[in-house]
Amino acid sequence: MSKMNFRKKFTEQDLSALINNATYDDWFRRLQNIATNMFEWEGLDDVFGFGATRMLENALFFYGRAAFYKDPEKGYLVLNANPSDKLNVYHLPARLMLWSIGYTKHIDFDECVYIQNNFEEYPTSMTTQLYATRLYESERTMDVNRFGLKTPVLLEGDEKSMLTLKNVYMQYSGNMPVIFGRKNFNLTEKINSINTKVDYLLDKLEDHKHDILNDYLTFLGINSANTDKRERMIVDEVKSNDDFIKYCLNIFYKPRLDACKRLNKKYGLNIKVKVNSDLFDNIDLDEYDNIGDEDYEQIHDNN
Repeated sequence: MSKMNFRKKFTEQDLSALINNATYDDWFRRLQNIATNMFEWEGLDDVFGFGATRMLENALFFYGRAAFYKDPEKGYLVLNANPSDKLNVYHLPARLMLWSIGYTKHIDFDECVYIQNNFEEYPTSMTTQLYATRLYESERTMDVNRFGLKTPVLLEGDEKSMLTLKNVYMQYSGNMPVIFGRKNFNLTEKINSINTKVDYLLDKLEDHKHDILNDYLTFLGINSANTDKRERMIVDEVKSNDDFIKYCLNIFYKPRLDACKRLNKKYGLNIKVKVNSDLFDNIDLDEYDNIGDEDYEQIHDNN
């Protein structure tokens, strides 16, 4: 749909609300894609079917928990998991309701492999909503400042000239190089203008937006410190920052690693989970070489 037709179908208020919602949704999906691609599950889709990794990470992102289950008829499945009974002494449910589209089943806790997004089972989506809101507000503030710089005037006129004023403004805001008017319409007599004296804030707002994004990446455990910033940091500051990044990453990594080990032990599989090297080029990935270690080998030696 062209911008001209777009404006004909919506009022300026409708258009503003539509762009507000679109900007928030865009930022939320961007952050979601980062959060759900932090880890690679080698062999999961081969055993559980195409889409299992996506299902797993989205379930952890939105609900904070999921389950691996071998259905007697459907085979290996990755499913959403809701507690459906009282908790045990470790605050884990005695029974679970496993579900997805067209599937619901109640089972005992030990019949599946339970996996947590973090040890509090807190969904990443909750924090993502906060940061998406901040980024959306920063982005829209930049739009307001940009439009203010483009049209730094308020137009004033009588009721008869309001339609003409709106048409003039639409041509002005629509990037038309020439604004046309009737010969009998005297702009100097019927229009008063007020200069709003808008300050240029785009550079500061852009920096603020990047600060918000970097803070979100730190929450996930992704080192977002740019080169210039790292060059100004002393060695101890760099190490402290990198250590904190690893702590944040382990909040998400360790529950996945634990569940992966239990999954392989229960079903005799060879699934591996590891940190996505494309996202984490600033950490020593050897420390996160998932379960290709002695523990992993010991599990399969016992099977």
